[in-house]
Amino acid sequence: MTPDELIEMPFLRNIGFIMTYQCQVACPHCIIEAGPHRKEEISLTDAFQWIQQVASYRNGYIKVLSLTGGEPFYNIDHLKKISAFGENNGLLISVVTNAFWAFTKEEAVKRLKELRSIKMLAISADVYHQESIPFERVKNAILAAKECGVPYNIAVCTENEDDIEYKEIVKKLHEITEMETINTAITFPAGRALKKINMLKYQTSEEPPISACSAGSSPIIFPDGRVIACIGPVIDLTFSHPLILGNLRKNSLYEILDAAELNPILHAIRIWGPKKMVSIIKDAGLNHCLPGKYIKDSICNVCYTLLSNKKVVEFLDNLTKDVEFKRIVAYARLHYLKETKMIELSGLSH
Repeated sequence: MTPDELIEMPFLRNIGFIMTYQCQVACPHCIIEAGPHRKEEISLTDAFQWIQQVASYRNGYIKVLSLTGGEPFYNIDHLKKISAFGENNGLLISVVTNAFWAFTKEEAVKRLKELRSIKMLAISADVYHQESIPFERVKNAILAAKECGVPYNIAVCTENEDDIEYKEIVKKLHEITEMETINTAITFPAGRALKKINMLKYQTSEEPPISACSAGSSPIIFPDGRVIACIGPVIDLTFSHPLILGNLRKNSLYEILDAAELNPILHAIRIWGPKKMVSIIKDAGLNHCLPGKYIKDSICNVCYTLLSNKKVVEFLDNLTKDVEFKRIVAYARLHYLKETKMIELSGLSH
């Protein structure tokens, strides 16, 4: 796909909250290592303050609040209050869930009717989740969403799309839902996956995938106030890198997101994908900092690999100060994505 063919989610129209690290299960592929033993969750005070900032940013520019975790349904009281507060502030509420709560279709319908502020549902269903959660609950959640008129999609992770178990899950899903609702992603080798997933199951390539990144359009806010550019494996990195946008305990969301508009590394990845960064790094004579192989079809793996290398991060930090690079990215955003804000805020339009 060329940049001219991109269908890109508008930048900052959607923002996510990691509501909690708690989850009924400890899936082997979880990048934040959620589980029953985790206690961290967003407080109602912080959630309400941050939602007000989200809703007022550029007079309602952000339209969708995506609640994820962990498992947002773990604490129903929090989910009810936060989703209702978000809706009352003019936001459309989407929730990511593993459907553990859908014991029967009837109970699932009742639960969704109790949570009327939820307008979209993203259901995780794959071999990892179904190790602990019966597939029947996924089915119940889908049928309940249909009955309640709640739009939904199914997120399926796999190391390899040729995997027999993955194909079986997709086949079972296809029996109860339309194929266009099923979205497959290559499992991120980060967090718990680095310890639990068999890396030999991945297909690899000597070249990074040619693909832009849509996930970089939707920042994610953590319970500790961190704001990161996406929900990908880079959230697992413990040191600073260009996709860490800021912290709400130090700056306002307005300041953080306006600075994100000027982040050339983030927008280069959104436009051209991390393959562009690989090319620039090679041209700078840092080929020795690059991996010999990449996970096939996983742009997230490319970002994670690059940003795991402190020498690469140092190079990218310096690149953010390059005026010509910033100008190229700003005008590429205008040309490919029809986004003008980087030009406006940087003064390049004068």
